[in-house]
Amino acid sequence: MRNPEGARVAVTSAEFDLLRTFCERPGRVLSRDSLLDLTQGRNTGSFERSIDVLVSRIRRKIEPNPADPTIIKTVRSGGYLFTPRTEAAGTEAAGNEAVAATLSS
Repeated sequence: MRNPEGARVAVTSAEFDLLRTFCERPGRVLSRDSLLDLTQGRNTGSFERSIDVLVSRIRRKIEPNPADPTIIKTVRSGGYLFTPRTEAAGTEAAGNEAVAATLSS
């Protein structure tokens, strides 16, 4: 994984599991309870606060400004919302084809 500056950063297995869970559910508010269930299961005896700690650690690694997060947002009384920056696949190629068609006409 890389940080905003492009440097590689290591993640723990717990951080990886949480990131994978967010990636599988982008744009959805996930409660701490559901994040615990999806990443660790209820049999581990984990507490909701453990999710807060993991999110904080991930933010320090991937957010341009962890104090003002834009990738993993906190939703008051809701949980967390993963809002990754995305680019449409093929957008640049389609744009280049449109420019080439315009120039050739």
